[in-house]
Amino acid sequence: MPYVLQELSESGETTTLGEPVHDIIVAKVIASRRAVRTQRLTRVTDLDTGKEVARFDPTVPAPKESVPAPKESVTRMRADAARAKTESDSGISIKKSG
Repeated sequence: MPYVLQELSESGETTTLGEPVHDIIVAKVIASRRAVRTQRLTRVTDLDTGKEVARFDPTVPAPKESVPAPKESVTRMRADAARAKTESDSGISIKKSG
């Protein structure tokens, strides 16, 4: 399915950008980067149906990261586990026979 990138000017005029893109992810990445670079609203439209499938407005701030950072205690615990693993490694390896 081909997707078209369109840029909206301050006057409301729509400009089609380049050739259709056949991958939605690629189309979204290009539109997002262009919106940030040009500071203009950029949208991705399905060429077959004419429906807008994505819109990138550089004036709207990006959402905060949805995954919270690990708690300090978790970070400490992971560091301790890594340190314990390296300290307990005595160079002995177990070989499977079979």
